[in-house]
This record gives sequence, C-alpha cells and structure tokens, in this order.
Amino acid sequence: MWSRALCSRSGFSCRLAVLLFLLISRQLPAQQQHWYGSLHSHSEYSDGNMANDPAYLTVKSCFEYIRQRTPHVDFWGISDHNHGQAGMSRPDFHLGRLEADSMQEDHVFCSFYGMEWGVISTGGHVILHGIDSLIGWEAGNYDIFNAQTDYNGLFQKVTQRIPQAMAYLAHMEETDFGNLLNQAYNPVWDSAIVGVAVRNGPAFSRDTTYSDPPSWNYLDRYFDLLSKGYHVAPGIDHDSHYIVFGRAHPGRTVIIADSLTRESLMEALRARRFYASDDWNTKVKFSVSGYGMGSRCSGPGNANIFVSALDDDGEAFTSVKVYRGIPGSGIMATLDNSASGIGSDTLSYTSVLSPGTTAYFFAEFTQADGEKIWTAPIWYTRNPNPLAFELIDFSATLVNKVVELKWTTLNETDILRFEVERSGDGLLFATFDTVQSLGTTGQFAYYVLNDSLLLNGSKWYRLSAYDATGLNTLSPVRRVDPVAPSAMVYAYPNPSNGEDLLIDVFHIREEPMRMTFHNSIGQLMGTFVFSSIKGTLPVRLSAEELASGMYIVEIHNSDYSYRASLRIVKK
Repeated sequence: MWSRALCSRSGFSCRLAVLLFLLISRQLPAQQQHWYGSLHSHSEYSDGNMANDPAYLTVKSCFEYIRQRTPHVDFWGISDHNHGQAGMSRPDFHLGRLEADSMQEDHVFCSFYGMEWGVISTGGHVILHGIDSLIGWEAGNYDIFNAQTDYNGLFQKVTQRIPQAMAYLAHMEETDFGNLLNQAYNPVWDSAIVGVAVRNGPAFSRDTTYSDPPSWNYLDRYFDLLSKGYHVAPGIDHDSHYIVFGRAHPGRTVIIADSLTRESLMEALRARRFYASDDWNTKVKFSVSGYGMGSRCSGPGNANIFVSALDDDGEAFTSVKVYRGIPGSGIMATLDNSASGIGSDTLSYTSVLSPGTTAYFFAEFTQADGEKIWTAPIWYTRNPNPLAFELIDFSATLVNKVVELKWTTLNETDILRFEVERSGDGLLFATFDTVQSLGTTGQFAYYVLNDSLLLNGSKWYRLSAYDATGLNTLSPVRRVDPVAPSAMVYAYPNPSNGEDLLIDVFHIREEPMRMTFHNSIGQLMGTFVFSSIKGTLPVRLSAEELASGMYIVEIHNSDYSYRASLRIVKK
C-alpha cells in the first residue's frame, strides 16, 4: 500500500544525511492492461434466448456459456430490456443481478448485469450499468419511476449514482435520446454518458463461427457527439438475442484498467479509458503529451501525439490515422496526420495548437484484413499561463526497495492537488496517487510519497499540478532503474579548515549530472551542473564558494533521479 508523510513549513524541512542508496531489482505487477468484452446482450429475462434453448433460461447459464465457450473475453455485460413489453419483470431484474454476482470472479472474469432502457420508437436505447434498481414507467414494474420519453430525468438519475453508475448509448440514430444532437450541450448528460457503440449486432445472429460481422455502423454518431462537446469513448456491441455471446464476430470493446475487477473496470469506463476494436486481441497505446485515452489535460506547449498498435496474432496494419477536432464547435473532427502501407502501426508527431486552444484527438487503425480499431479521445488544452507556483525540486529514488518521491514547492497559488503519475515506457503515464496541496503564497511546502510496488524494469515518474480551474502543468520526468547506475561521492579535506574543497564523483556512465548543496536546515544553497565520466571525476570548489557550516552534498542524474550523498563540514 501507499504511505506518505507530508508537511508544510515556512522554511525548508530539515533533511537527514543519507548514504549511498543501492537500487535493487523488484517485480512490478501489471498495470494498464487491456481487457476484452462487450457491454450489451440479452438473456431470457427479457427477449434473449430467442431459440428457447432450455439449457439457457437464466442469466447465470448465459454467463456460464460465455466463460466456457467464448474466447478472448475478460468481461461481459448482459443488459436486458427494462420493460414488460420486452419480457422484463422487476423480480427477474433483481434475480439477474444476483446471478451475475454469482458468476463474478475477480482477476478471472467480470460479469455486469444492467438494463437496456427505453423503446426505439420513443427515442432510443440507453445501456445502464452499475444501478441496483429497475428504472421504468410501467405500473408496478419498476423500483424507480422515470417517464418513457424523459431522457433528461434518466441521465440525472445516473449522475446522482456516480461513480457506481454509467450510461452508454446503443445503436444511436441521429434524433435519438430526446433529439440530443439537436439540443444545446448538456453538462449533466455529459457526466452520465461515457460512450457510444460505433458498431452493433447483428442482434439476431445465430452464427458461432465468428463470420457474421456487425450489421450496423454508427461511427458518424461518435463524430457528432464529440463535435457537440460530449466526452464519450467508442465501443462495439454484440447485442446478442440468441445464445452466441461474442462468437458471431471477433469485435470487442477494450477496457484499459489496472486489474480485472468490477471496481477497476467501472472506474476505467467512467474515465472513458476504452476503445472499439474489430479484432479481439489488438492492443493500442495512445497518448497526448503523456496522457492516455479519456484524459482531459493541459500543458504549456503543443500536443505531442503518440499512437501504436500491436496484434497478438501478428496481423499487419495498413494505416493509422489521427483525427483532431474542437469540442463544442459543431464541426466534425478532421484528419490531423496519418501513415499508410504495410507496417503502419505507429505514429509519433507534434500537433500545433494556438495558446488557449482546446482540441481532442483520437486514432483509427486499419488492419490488412480490413478490420478497424477506434480509440477513445484525449482532450488537450494548450494553457498559455503556467500555474502559479515554483517547483523547487523533484526527485524519485529507490530507497530500501521503495521508490521515494520528494518534491518541494514555493508560493502555491490556487493549486488544489498534485497527481503523481507513473509510466512503464516513458510515453504513457497514469495517475497512481493524489496529494492535496499544502502550500500557499509565501510558503515552502515539502512532500514525500512512497511507491512500494515491485520494480522489474525502469519506471518514469512525474507530477501533474492542478489549479481551481482544472488546468494542469507537468513537472520534469524522473526515471528510476531497477539496477543502480553505481555512483559514489567523496569530499576532502572533510572537515575543511578553509581550504578549497575537492569532491570526487565516481560514476559508471557519461551523462549530465547535478550537484546540490543544502545547509543544516534543508535550504538549497547552490546547484552545480556538470558532465560525469566513466570513473572518477574531481570537482573543485574554491574556499569562497561556501560559507562556514555543515552541508549535505548530493548528486543527481538530470533526467531521472538517484542520489549519492554525504555530509561535509567547513569550519
């Protein structure tokens, strides 16, 4: 678990002298993994099992089928219709929830049971998950009343149940959901709706050979919603009404989450960290300035785009495209950059933004067999005004098998929090903990956060500071290696009686280094930048450089952080 010790003081916090830290290799559990499944299908409790197979009369038996017979599935959602016209009764809804719970097995398979709310003839279908009550309009057949055409009321009810609940738009037509696309952007609706199906069905397919692709394409609705300003991600629905779950075709909704648990998957769905894939095992990485899918982020510069895809079966990619749009503009996103030809599985470039501009980006991959993948967007604001605070220092160091993160700030003004982010590749960062701001104008604030997860490769860390408006700014990146680049520092004469001070830095690499001096109460007294050599490098400081007193001298690498430190005394 995480531990932290935080303090805020009017001066620098006193720092103890630390001897050479040895970095020891450890194993880090998997993070930001890809989980495959679908959120939309049906059971006998509404209008599923249309062949009336006596072996599949319950929600439990449907999940047993999926777990035993459907490959490339980590999670599945059954979303029966919410009304009696389609066969649903209030007792069956609650029975379905209990049966889904009985098939849930963390880290093995996640079962979701929800409802497909609404009637197509009166406005469209909304997939609801994470709500433990049947929402309906038929007398005696609901736990919570909501009029059949009242989508505003429905989305408000979902919002009131966040973070447990979410809404997802199924087979969306242009005038569905109370004519959503022709109304003004609604922030309450935006909070409730996490995604939209870009492919659906075939709802009545009986194929189990993966040769019956989706019959309906709703990609235009994805473009429309984004242009209106809605924060949605794309998914692929099977909408199965026969017992074929996930076997009619290999299309999957892919959720990016730390672990295969309901809590983790629901958190990822709420954060829009999912994408639509015609292929059942393609893994996509997509980042803008280090932020992953679903992020709403900002930075002082242009947007640095990176996207790559890997197919576990070795299928080739023939094109990758990145689209860019302006949220709320009403104008559909247009192509920002692309690459084509066999092997087009990676694209990296900088997209130029005017200061103060917010844009969203998403990617599309095409495989050689014509299958496509669409990512969730990333919303990026180029913030022309850096947040009001000074980051005095920031380090990440492996100490006794724990990565110790330390940072000091000065003059925090309207800073709300620091999100501490970690990456396994230096490209895509994810928040692993949040620290509330402690500083104010005129104050230093000193923070410590320990990352005790196991380390099996290099890890990168950075801070993202957020202000009251939701804008953020990033710190420099620090890297921690599982095996220390051996470094030592010696000083002589020590104690010094006024002579010049000679500091020997032993290192096994040639790279930029920083040497810092702090006094006995932790105040930074000086920083010296130099380039190390392989072996011992002498660094001489004249007697006039430092006043009499006790100092902690430390050396740091310039792009990641380890420390070798010692105490020196000048009389």
